[in-house]
Amino acid sequence: MGPRVERLTAIDTSIPVPKYHQLKQILREKIDSGEWMPGELLPSENELCAQYKVSRTTVRQTMAALVAEGLVTREQGRGTFVARPKLVQGLMGFYSFTEEISKMGLRPRSDVLKLGTCPATKTVAKRLAVAEGDEVVFLTRLRLASEEPIMFETSYLPHALCPGLAEKDLSSRPLYTVLREDYGLELSRAREEFQPALADDYEARWLGIDAGSPVLLLERVAFMAVEGEGDRPLEFCRSVVRGDRCRFYVELPRRT
Repeated sequence: MGPRVERLTAIDTSIPVPKYHQLKQILREKIDSGEWMPGELLPSENELCAQYKVSRTTVRQTMAALVAEGLVTREQGRGTFVARPKLVQGLMGFYSFTEEISKMGLRPRSDVLKLGTCPATKTVAKRLAVAEGDEVVFLTRLRLASEEPIMFETSYLPHALCPGLAEKDLSSRPLYTVLREDYGLELSRAREEFQPALADDYEARWLGIDAGSPVLLLERVAFMAVEGEGDRPLEFCRSVVRGDRCRFYVELPRRT
C-alpha cells in the first residue's frame, strides 16, 4: 500500500503557497471526488469567504482559474456551477469524430459552413506539397455533440486528387468515407500538432464562447500511400477545439 496522501481541506497560512492556489486545489478536489456533482450550484462568494477565511479577491481569483480550466461555469444572475465532464479523446491512432462522440452516448453532428475551391496559400501549399496558387478544395465545418459546439475546423485537399469534391454532400457523409468510396483514396497515416491558443472573435462566435477563451489549436496533415512514391499529403486540417469541453490523452510505452 502506498503512502497516504493528506487531502487539503483548509487554507494553511504557514506554507509559501498563495491562498487562491490552495483554495483552487480544495475546490478541485471536491469536483474530482464527486462531492460536488456536474450541474451543482457552488457556494456563494460570501459563503466561501466565511468558510475558508479568505478575501473576496482570493475567491474571485480562484473562480476565474477554475472557469479557465473548464471545471466550473458561470451563469449571469444564477451563480457558479460545476461543469459537465470534458469529452476525452485518445490520440493513439486515426479516430472519427462521429464514432467517438457516439461512443460517449452523445449525438454527433457536422454542419458544413463553407465548401468550395480556392488557390493554395503559401502555408497550405507547403503542408499539401503543392505549388502556391494551385487549386485546393476547402471545407469548413462546425462539429457538435448533442447540439453543443465542440470544434471549428477547416480542411484543405488538392483538387487534382478529388475533383468535384466541392459538389458532394458532406453534411451526411464523413469526409474520409467520401474520399475512400468515391475517389479510392485511403489514408495511411497522419501527423498532428497541438498548441494552446485563444479564440478570436470569429471562432468564438461559432463555438459559443467568449473571444479570448482558451482553446486547443490542432493542425493535422493526413497522408495517403502512393505506390513507388511513399506517402503523399491528402489533407491539411486546422481545428480549433474548445478547451473547456475537451481533453486529449496519449499512452506512452516505456522505452527499452
